[in-house]
This record gives sequence, C-alpha cells and structure tokens, in this order.
Amino acid sequence: MRSYEFPYPEAEQQTVVSRFGGIDCRTHPTKVSLSRSPDMQNMICDQNDFLVKRTGWRTQAQFNAPIYGLFAMPDGVGCAVHAGAKLYFRAPDGTQTELCADMNEAFSQSFTMKGVLYLMDGKTYRAVRKSSKNTAWEAVSVSGTAYVPTTTISAAPTGGGTSYEAVNLLTPKRINTFIGDGTATQFKVDATDLDATAVTAEVNGSAVTVSAVNRSTGLVTLAAAPANGNGLANVSIAFAKTVSGHADKINKCRFAGLYGGKNDTRVFLSGNPDEPDCDWQSGLYDPTYFPDTGYTRMGTDASAIVGYLKQYESQVVVKSGGAQEATSYLRTYMMADDGSALYPLKQGAQGEGAISSRCFAVLNDLPLYLSARGVQGVYGTAVAEQRTIRSVSDAIVPKLSQEADLQNACAVVFEGKYYLAVNGHIYVADGSLTEENGDPAWFFWVNVPAQCLAVLNGQLWFGTADGRLCRFAKSEEEHAYLDDTAAIAAYWRTPTLPLSDWSRFKTVRDVIPTLMPHSRSGATVQYENENGAQLALSRNMDLFSFRTLDFSRFSFRCIPGAVTYRTRWKQHRSPLFAVRIGNDRPDEPFGLLALTIRWTQGQTVI
Repeated sequence: MRSYEFPYPEAEQQTVVSRFGGIDCRTHPTKVSLSRSPDMQNMICDQNDFLVKRTGWRTQAQFNAPIYGLFAMPDGVGCAVHAGAKLYFRAPDGTQTELCADMNEAFSQSFTMKGVLYLMDGKTYRAVRKSSKNTAWEAVSVSGTAYVPTTTISAAPTGGGTSYEAVNLLTPKRINTFIGDGTATQFKVDATDLDATAVTAEVNGSAVTVSAVNRSTGLVTLAAAPANGNGLANVSIAFAKTVSGHADKINKCRFAGLYGGKNDTRVFLSGNPDEPDCDWQSGLYDPTYFPDTGYTRMGTDASAIVGYLKQYESQVVVKSGGAQEATSYLRTYMMADDGSALYPLKQGAQGEGAISSRCFAVLNDLPLYLSARGVQGVYGTAVAEQRTIRSVSDAIVPKLSQEADLQNACAVVFEGKYYLAVNGHIYVADGSLTEENGDPAWFFWVNVPAQCLAVLNGQLWFGTADGRLCRFAKSEEEHAYLDDTAAIAAYWRTPTLPLSDWSRFKTVRDVIPTLMPHSRSGATVQYENENGAQLALSRNMDLFSFRTLDFSRFSFRCIPGAVTYRTRWKQHRSPLFAVRIGNDRPDEPFGLLALTIRWTQGQTVI
C-alpha cells in the first residue's frame, strides 16, 4: 500500500530594505527600485544615510504684508526682509528697523559686493549699506549715489577732446576736463540741452565760480580765465544731462549674475521686461556704474533671459527657450590689446528653457535651474568648454510638472541639498545621495508655505504670502518636530512588491521595522494590497527620559541604539504587497534604519 506523503511547508523567505534612496514618481510602483519609494512625504536622509522625519518650522515674526524677499546682510549679522512695500533690517535679537517704504510689491533678488547689499525689485535698483557713521544700515537708490563718469578729457575750451568713460545709465551726471589757455573763460562741454541742476567747475582741484551757462548749447562761462595748463588738463566741469529711459534700463532689472573670468569682478543685470533679451555689465568692482555702451543682446526678444550660472571660468546665460533659438549662451573673458576687458558670447547647449529666475543655484559644482519640465543640470568640461543640459529630476517630474505657477517657485542650496519651494511643497535634491542614473535623490515635503527662501546664520528660513517669517528648527531644539503647533505627517512606502514571483499568492508572515528610538517616538505600520490599506501596528518607541516622562507610555529603554520589533500580523493570499510606515504624531521624531518582510509562497494565481 502506497504511503501518503505530506506536502512540505513552503520555506520562509525575506526581503530586506537597508539602503534608502529618494522618491520615484515616474516609474510604475511595481517597477520602482527596492531602495526608492513611489510615495513618501516629509522624510529626508540624514548624514548617516537612513531616513528621518524632517524637522518642523516656527514663525519668528509676523508682517502685515507678503514677504517678497529675504536676504543675509553682507557682514553676516541679521537680515533684510522685503515685506509688501517696506524693507526692514532684522537684527539677530529680533528687533526690526524700517529702511524704506517704497519697494515694489513683487519678488526681489539681491547680490553682495564690497560690503553692500544690492536689491533688484523691478522698480528701483537699491543699495543697503552702512550709514556714513558706519553704525546703522540704510537703503538708498543707487541712482543717487552712482559713479559719475568723466566722459571727455583734455578738451580745448572750444570743445573736442578725447572720449574717456561711457555715460552711466544710472545718473545724468558727467564730468569733462579741459586744458586752459590762460585767456578763455568759456568752455564747451560734450552735451547740449543740459539739465537745470547746478553746473560746477574746478581749476587745479579748487572750486571756481560759474558765471553763466547756456544749457541749450552746453557753453559754460567761468568768472575768471583759468591759467594756462601747458598741455595738461587743469579745468574740470561737472554737469547733468538726462537721457529719457536710461535709468529704467537698470532699475527695471530683476536679477544679477557676478562674473569676470577667473574672479567675480563685474555684475551683469537682466530681467527688464522692456528688453527681455538684453543684459548690462557694470564697471570693474563697481555695481553703481553701468556704461551705456555695456549692453549685450542675446537672440531675439521672443525668448527672455531668465538667469545666470557660473561653471568653471565661464558664465552660462539661460533663456526661456522656444522661438527656435538657443536655450543658453556661453560668456567668456578675454583681454583686448588696449587692456580693456571683453566678454564674448557664443551659442551654448540646447535644452529646456528656464521658467523661474529664483531657482538658479549650484549643487556640488552642478549648476541647476527650473524648467517647465523639471530641474535641469548643466554638465560640461573645462577643457573644451562643451556644455550639455539634461534633466536631473526625472523621478519627480510627474508631480513637479503638475504644480501651478512654476514661474513663482524659488530655490536655495543648504547643507548640500537643493530646496525648491512652490505651492506649499518643497522638493529636495540631496547632492550626497546619488541614484543609479547619476541624478541626486529627491524627497518631497508638504505643509511648507514658503514663497522665498534664504540661508541665514547657518539655518534655513522662509517667508510666506501671509507675512510670516519662519525658520526650520534644528533637531536638537525643543519642540523641533512641529510646524508651529501642527503635527508633521511623515511616511515612507515600499514599492508594490511581487516578492520574487508574479504568478503566485504570498502569505506575509511578519514585517519587522528597525527604528531609531527617541525620548518620544513611535511608528505606524500599514499593509497595502489590491484590497486597500490595513493597519498592522501602531507602537511607541520611547527612550526613558525625565524631561519627557509620561507614565501612560513609560519605557525602561535607555540605550539610544537601533530597535527592531515585529508586527506579528499576517497578510494572506496577496499576489502583490506593500508596506507603509510613518509617524504623524505631534512633536515626535522618527527614524527608519531598515525594514524586513518575511513571507512564504502559496498557490498559483488563477
């Protein structure tokens, strides 16, 4: 008689996730790499390469208007806040001083040179500098303090001379120098139809009296004839000649790029809506001097210049694209035979055009900018000056491209990460964590209402549309895991897993997360399959601490090491399976070190 053979039980198998990458919204959830997640929010990889809940933010000040700009001061002490039509200096102790009340109510940008903060709001090009007593900050229009060029030198009293410096777009003031002949009292300057402002003169550096001015002809009469200069210019006449529209060419600019070849010796301004394809270069280390001859037009006005990036010894000028022209232009530096600086342009790489001037940044030597189809990176070599533009955000493009008003997005680089803020969301690119295709790993945050970002005193700050000035907390701060008073809902989800065999049912016998304990922490584990989500376990993971002692959740755990626990919850007959683990409790940190899924195979799917 044939004996009955009992079937052998299926061997228990396990799947372990111990390395964590970023979010992947592009790939189907069943095809996502095991280290990445198709659905994750408010998580980030810490310096030890495991997932942690992001810290929260706190409101530090409330303004009665939207915050359009937030800028570090040149000396690193305090910041400037552009709120509504006002500009404030905020000291480290929180005291605020109003600097001006006629700012443009639109997003502003800045740059710093020689200890002065320069602001561009599309209305007035402004300098924030220390006052004459060098004690307090003041905001002044650059037009009022701009460099006055000497446009003509060594002219005869009847005119002529040698052209020297170009007219400054920011000021109508000019200076001419003359060689006195000992008898002439009338001197012809190099302009007609002079302004009604005072005309002044000096002879050998000392002021002399101007007896008459014919403003229509530009003839200036001195009270006495200067001495003979014997071939040297000894007469200097200062006057003003306004050219309509000159100052607005600079005042209407919205952003800047510093460049000078090997050094950042000059400022290039652009963003003027009246001349979108044009930029203007400053004088050497002088952002108050923009020669009327120092402009460059790139392509056509159908495609606007959106921003600047520096790579190696070149400046990359990125336009909005389209219009069948180049997306970028490459500016280089060379010295002319006469010693003057030249900045020749050539057509750069073709790629997606930029959409926001406030999203240009450099992450670990990789220049980045935002396009309508995600974040683009500019790759190149220093030897051949070749550039390639390609997307570095494929993993988040399906989510990011659906955001409204991407032109209002802003970005900043902080502690090796690129933070892109739009519509209450933050997209974070981690420059130290690289995916298989070479792109940085991306993370997605919610409930961060930032419309401008800044790094101030080593911390990340932001301003909101309702006038709040906020700062992200450091992990060691008290109540660091609250957004003001709101809990932070953070979670990570595995890919949808076939668990080695697409054709068979599986029985999930256990899910074992390995977590980092804190004085107050916990985790919620959910199983997900074709029938939906099911809560498997919600558990505290506390360390004993007198500071957070609560007898309702008392813990004897004292060692701050990794802690592993089992859900002890089975899931039967699942062809596909996923786990979601997170923490949405107020003021609780959360850290995920690893996740183990133990399972056995069952029958073939019918």
